[in-house]
Amino acid sequence: MALKEKLNRNINPNADKADELGYTNKYEKGNKRILSHDGNFNVRRIGERKLVFHELLTMSWLKFALFIVAFYTIVNLVFALIYLTVDYNGIGMTSDYEVHNRFFVALFFSAQTLTTVGYGSLYPLSSTVSFVAASEALVGLMGFAIFTGLMYGRFSKTPHSIRFSKHALISPYKEGFGLMFRAANERNHNLTELSVSVTLAMVINDNGKPTRKFFPLNIDNNKIVYFPLNWTMVHPIDDKSPLFGLTKQDVEISEAEVLILVKGYNETSGQDIYARNSYTYQEIIWDAKFDLPYYFNEDGITVFELDKIDNYHIIEKI
Repeated sequence: MALKEKLNRNINPNADKADELGYTNKYEKGNKRILSHDGNFNVRRIGERKLVFHELLTMSWLKFALFIVAFYTIVNLVFALIYLTVDYNGIGMTSDYEVHNRFFVALFFSAQTLTTVGYGSLYPLSSTVSFVAASEALVGLMGFAIFTGLMYGRFSKTPHSIRFSKHALISPYKEGFGLMFRAANERNHNLTELSVSVTLAMVINDNGKPTRKFFPLNIDNNKIVYFPLNWTMVHPIDDKSPLFGLTKQDVEISEAEVLILVKGYNETSGQDIYARNSYTYQEIIWDAKFDLPYYFNEDGITVFELDKIDNYHIIEKI
């Protein structure tokens, strides 16, 4: 039986969620997965307007540190060259100052002016140098104020801290089977009031043309209040499920991908959090069950081992 006919038995494949999801249903052979494990869509946007402030907030800490160093170095070099050009003799120095190289004198004077340190060994003498120094001090004050705001913004922007299991499983569930995957809080933040929405993306042959269709998946335990342990989310594969009656080969042919969005609240930072992930058909293990990632010690305390949320075992078929 064709994949489209199997889907038609329980749902209308034309009633997909492409518009609601915000992603196209067009498909071409070789398309990459929709959603990467880092939560970003595999979309390259051409011509978008980028804000420098936003880029500085979202770039990696290494790139941010290199940008700060580069900015500080370039500004100092530019103003040092200006001092050398307009009036080097307008830079005064104490008699015991031991630096005599003209460029280094201008560079050190620029660094002291930019940071408003003012050791006293270097000082402006002429009105021209005083004017340039005043301008550089303003640049320094504004620059450090902006970088202070950026540092606060980066530290206050708490990551969602939700870790998903490496695989989703097709496991026995109730009187049938279910699609299962796990999540856990990998940091010591208090996360509460979490909910999940899941969408299944499948490529089907629609009138001779491969088309990507989107189907919402019902999750039995789609909400939890507290999050101290792992959260195993389960989609029952019953007669209302788009996966009902599909074989492993059907799922592979359709290049199925399970798209996940988890929403919650971080009590530590006082912010809403959002976490995205997906599982492609290669990351779905059939006939397997998750292992229990926690146990009770002799004191009656629940010990949760975060690194074991990925562990599973294959079910032996009788």
